[in-house]
Amino acid sequence: MASSTRAPKQWCLTKIETVNTFENWRQNLIYTLSLDKNFAPFLVSGTKWEKKTKTTTHRGFANDGEEVPEANRKTREQKVSMLELMLGQIANYCLIISRNTIVKNSTSIDNIWQTIRLHYGFQITGAHFVDFDAIHYDPGERPEDLYQRLMAFIEDSLLRKDMGITHHDEDIEDDEELSPTLENFVILTWLRLIHPELPKLIKQRYGTELRARTLASIKPEISQALESLLEELRTTEDAKSMRAAVKRFPKTKQSSFVPRSNFKSCPLCKSAGRPDRHFLSQCTYLPQQDRQFMAKARAVSEIHDVDECDLDNHDNNDSTFQDQFPVASNRVQIQQSPYIDAYYGHNPTRLTIDSGATGNMIRASAATKLNAKITSSSQSAHQADGSSPLTVVGETRLTFTRDKHQLYFEGLVVENLDSDILAGIHLWKKTIYLFVPHADRYL
Repeated sequence: MASSTRAPKQWCLTKIETVNTFENWRQNLIYTLSLDKNFAPFLVSGTKWEKKTKTTTHRGFANDGEEVPEANRKTREQKVSMLELMLGQIANYCLIISRNTIVKNSTSIDNIWQTIRLHYGFQITGAHFVDFDAIHYDPGERPEDLYQRLMAFIEDSLLRKDMGITHHDEDIEDDEELSPTLENFVILTWLRLIHPELPKLIKQRYGTELRARTLASIKPEISQALESLLEELRTTEDAKSMRAAVKRFPKTKQSSFVPRSNFKSCPLCKSAGRPDRHFLSQCTYLPQQDRQFMAKARAVSEIHDVDECDLDNHDNNDSTFQDQFPVASNRVQIQQSPYIDAYYGHNPTRLTIDSGATGNMIRASAATKLNAKITSSSQSAHQADGSSPLTVVGETRLTFTRDKHQLYFEGLVVENLDSDILAGIHLWKKTIYLFVPHADRYL
């Protein structure tokens, strides 16, 4: 009757492997080779042989003596033949390594595993553990997949007595096991990589249970509630979005970018060939009735059809508009800042809308993630209180898409920003059509 415990058919290593996939391949190969009693002695950790050269054709083996039963005795030639047959089988499933490296130049089974590990970049050394810091949460990756990657790395880095690595100049006498503290550290790192604020929320939400249980013990409960916890953090972030203001320095040689809103041009005078270095609302050729209509539209509907500097330059002595259209505030609304979900290329992004901001801003980490081009800037930025500074890294220009619409973003790149992207009043470029009475065209 055939055995039901047969191992899976051995497969070949590919060009890209992880610690986990390599270990699966290695363990399956060891099991398959150990089924042959002629190969089993060479698979024992600590068994060594010499490289095959002209002077070491027997690779350090000797004939078996009388202490070995006669039926099991082997000559050194037979041992070399069995060894090279086994090494050839390993080379057949490890095409990424030169065949002679395994068959002729190997000195032990552990030496072969270390050679393969070195090829993939996860050789067991003292410096290998530093690579733990290079593990990141990849976009689109499931949180559980990230956890398994962290656990596989830590389990592979546990010290063993056959590694040849010392700790405080002392040899490792026993194989290290995963301690509860180290397992808690893995869970904490997993939470922090998913979201920097997640550990703090876990401490708050599961504080009662953590009085008598370890963090690793409640990992199943955390996994089940992870989606709702992240949604709670996203909601909190949206509520914390602060209004920001931008202060512009005088133009210097290092900054050649001048915002479009700084250029004054009257389309009415420009079309007539007259000097146009003023805003349309200040044009002396614009009828008073049309000027009042424009001011009414801006104050009532808060649509910035013209540059925001028009209000500052408006005739303060003209009280006709204030008399006809008094402004009153009945109540103050407090609500979460609105946002728009859009795409930059294939990357989903969330744009927090702040209509009261005088500029657009993007967090430096978000700009790096989107691979945005950052140029130097001579501008400074402050939060809504007017005194808390924001560290400006530079400025960038991006084009986001939502459905068939394109959103043009020009803003500052800052370090300490609560939202990834804060979109102010200049997020969209608007085309303004103004109807002038007694004219046969739109301006």
